[in-house]
Amino acid sequence: MVLSTLGAFGVPWTVLTLTGAGPEAALALASTTSAAVLSAGGWFASRDLATARPGAPSQTPPAGAPLIIGPLPHEPLAFQQRPELFEAVETSMKQHRVAVVCALTGGRGVGKTQLAGAYARSCVDAGWRVVVWIVAETPGQVVAGLDELAEAAGVKGGIQDAQLAAAAARRWLEQLRQPALLVLDNVVDPDEVARWLPRTGPTRTLITSTVRSVTHLGAAVDIGVFTPDEAVAFLRQTAGARDTEEHGALAAGELAEDLGQLPLALAQAAWVIRTQGLTFAEYRDRFRHSRLARVVRRSPGEPYPMGAAAALALAIGHVPTGDDTAAARRVVELMSLLSPSGVHRDDLRAVCAHQDVSETDSAVGLLCEASVLTLSLDGTTVLMHRLTQRIVRDQLLDEERLDARLTEAAGALRQLARAGATSAPDAVDRGLTDHILALWAAAEPLGDAARRDLLDLPRSAITLLVDRGEAIRACTVGQDVLAEHERLVSAQDDNFFGALAALTYAYQALDRYDLAVALRERSVTAALARYGPRHPQTLRWVNALGYALEGAGRLDEAEALHRRNLADSLEVNGPDGQTTMLAQINLASALRSKGDDAPALALFEKNVRDNERGMGPDHVSTRNARGELARMYERVGRYEESLALHDVVLADVLRTERHGGDLHLWWGRYRALALQGVGRVDEAIEELSHLLTLGQEEFGPDHPETLNVRLFLARAHTAAGNHSRALKLFTRVVAERLRVLGPDNRRSLNARRNLGLALMAAGKRSRAADTLRDVLADYERVLGPGHPYTEGARTDLNRTRGT
Repeated sequence: MVLSTLGAFGVPWTVLTLTGAGPEAALALASTTSAAVLSAGGWFASRDLATARPGAPSQTPPAGAPLIIGPLPHEPLAFQQRPELFEAVETSMKQHRVAVVCALTGGRGVGKTQLAGAYARSCVDAGWRVVVWIVAETPGQVVAGLDELAEAAGVKGGIQDAQLAAAAARRWLEQLRQPALLVLDNVVDPDEVARWLPRTGPTRTLITSTVRSVTHLGAAVDIGVFTPDEAVAFLRQTAGARDTEEHGALAAGELAEDLGQLPLALAQAAWVIRTQGLTFAEYRDRFRHSRLARVVRRSPGEPYPMGAAAALALAIGHVPTGDDTAAARRVVELMSLLSPSGVHRDDLRAVCAHQDVSETDSAVGLLCEASVLTLSLDGTTVLMHRLTQRIVRDQLLDEERLDARLTEAAGALRQLARAGATSAPDAVDRGLTDHILALWAAAEPLGDAARRDLLDLPRSAITLLVDRGEAIRACTVGQDVLAEHERLVSAQDDNFFGALAALTYAYQALDRYDLAVALRERSVTAALARYGPRHPQTLRWVNALGYALEGAGRLDEAEALHRRNLADSLEVNGPDGQTTMLAQINLASALRSKGDDAPALALFEKNVRDNERGMGPDHVSTRNARGELARMYERVGRYEESLALHDVVLADVLRTERHGGDLHLWWGRYRALALQGVGRVDEAIEELSHLLTLGQEEFGPDHPETLNVRLFLARAHTAAGNHSRALKLFTRVVAERLRVLGPDNRRSLNARRNLGLALMAAGKRSRAADTLRDVLADYERVLGPGHPYTEGARTDLNRTRGT
């Protein structure tokens, strides 16, 4: 393999410099870099690509095309050769034939990321099948990156959980037959990373980190600052200083010493010297008089060279952008508050909404030329080095302007989050959550008062993570966010209620209703203290607690709570109040789950009448009430009434919802049950087959809603006596739910239980007993021995034994 040589963090404008193009042209050409690479056979699938923006259509790579994932940095302008480092990396990679891991360690700004970037670009040039670049700085980013790879590689299918998708991506990397590269940049937690490293196959993994303990993951290459000779050579090669030959080397050496031989600072100094036509001595004079070098703050235990701060200040100060010289400073300052993983240019333009797009683009071009920013290889992502971010934030704090910039950035992120809420969950930009969490961390030096004003942002990050399938990460983030809320606000504050609700949303996405119950109980306690027992808001929280109790299988408690809540709601809001309607239908649901069919049916019927009177015949609440009553009619054998009511509900869905969506699949499959009840089994099979086709076309073959329809279709074939066909469908559903949802998801357990029942119906009693015995053990482990699903599986197993 031919490896590039490492240089300082420089300018991705090699061709433009040769042709004399300016920064505006540079930025324009950068936006077409992706097309140039694609024409050479590469396929970018970066989370920050324009094709990944909200509302854009999803794309899959052409068969056999190289796959390039993530914000792989563009090649810098000038390189200072450090061949011994490349030789060390290449030697480490050749030590083993499979699952090679090499860790690049060293301080900030020494060139770890650029060495990794140069190696990755050389792999692209060599025609490697896959090159993946993942920033691994915060928990969950490795999973998010591998989730993205799974989707781009076509192995994600309908998998909804990011951890399962990440596991599928890792298996895909392990099964490749051609060389591939996985780069994990700026690893902070080696233990989190370890479980996701490919264990077999030809994929090589390159890790960069300031944490020395990553060395236990593989071979280590330690990277330091430039040697004095390398630093001088770099300055003289790139700065174009006016010093005479006699004094140039000496002056460059003195400046390099001032800058601590740090590649990042040297690149920024070289740009100022070149563009300003300075001598080394003239630059040193400005450097020594830089205010930032005297006032910049440093984090305890992780100092950075003062020379880096001063060089950065000079570089930023010498970036003009037309008539508005403040544009570059705004870009730099806002970039310092966002994710170090990179910022999509559209997002940066949105964050810099107070200036024209042309000013932002021009500023980015000049800041890239000054080595303050850089672009990804595909030109869509703007990157700022973490060391640069820290220095800029420290300057903002010293100048008492950090609060204002945080407020500006927070407003822009709120708008992006609101825009994402109107898009499909899989279209929401992955970078938004990372930006929110980075902004939240950046506010810490301002103290508690400033962070209270931003509490809504980390809560929104929890919701975004859940909607994107990263429920496990959402729970981790949500626990930290709740702890901060507990510290910053009282238990009766609206923010505190919001934090409890956000974490509950994450727990329920994982079917962890046991944990959700505890949070709902805290919400009720806080509401009682703030509002009193019969306030509408308290009644809503009590209703939510009852819902969680039913989900956790604590049906007696759910029933008792809903009964009290219904009585209170009737007294406070009357029979037509929304809280009354909710308490009524949820009490009916709890009774149905307990098997108390007669009182449940009476309540469902009353709920329909009350909704029609109070909400109106066309209200969505009325439609839902009718649908639940139709399900109850089917349960108690009143099939004709069930079918008639389902016809009304489904007609309303198709009339009011675009294409019906998931509601069409939901109510359509229950209507098919009613068709079976009236003996029209063939029609039920035909209807479910049609719904299955719709689900596959609209949501994909592995989407949970599609799998649900397939399960209902399997049941219909069982009812028709088509046992062979039914068993094939049940077996497929079990396999797909295990893959898509994971083995401990309730729907995966329920699918296995249904397979056991289908085996028994087909007369395969021994296999049915084995299947039900295994799933009963898992029900007991996951849900507990007293959960209704567990008890139902136990009853099913006893039936196979004739007991």
